[in-house]
Amino acid sequence: MRKLILIKIVHTSADMGSMGEGLLKEGMAKMGREKWLENQGKIENFWDDLEKEIDGLGLDYSKTRIYQDGLPCGGELGLKIVRETADKGSKNYQIVRKLIERGAKIEATESPELLRKEYEHIKALITARTPEEKADAARNYDQIKDELMQERDAYIAKAIDISLKDDEIGVLFIGAFHNVIPKSKDIEVKSLD
Repeated sequence: MRKLILIKIVHTSADMGSMGEGLLKEGMAKMGREKWLENQGKIENFWDDLEKEIDGLGLDYSKTRIYQDGLPCGGELGLKIVRETADKGSKNYQIVRKLIERGAKIEATESPELLRKEYEHIKALITARTPEEKADAARNYDQIKDELMQERDAYIAKAIDISLKDDEIGVLFIGAFHNVIPKSKDIEVKSLD
């Protein structure tokens, strides 16, 4: 029997790579500095509590595969991305790095093409120079975002199904709005809430 631990996550600006600074500014502008800082404290607490919960799972790391929202590659390149993002302050990637250091294996999780498509839409939103450009970018993204999310979720579910072997445990770190449930009947899914 294969098992999958589903962990719904909250992204931080450190998780967002080159888009992080722009998203940070957007968030602060929408919420106001004080409310945004309060929210960041709650997110930090979320990650601290989650790390303790993961540590308490008693995983056999030699039989654990890690799947990360937004990560299109495994192997050495996947490890490099995990290390660099963890070093930039991503609590998510720091936890993933710790699991890898204990013997878990990082897996390619996402489609590079689908990620690139979403990246371009988000970039257009963040870099819009006028209110009209911003409105157009928002309208364009709204038209494709639900279908794009479904395509990404289907791709992730298939990637898990292909790579997760019998008697292994997968740990999927996935954004809260995703709905990734592998179709295979021999994968037992447990959600950490």
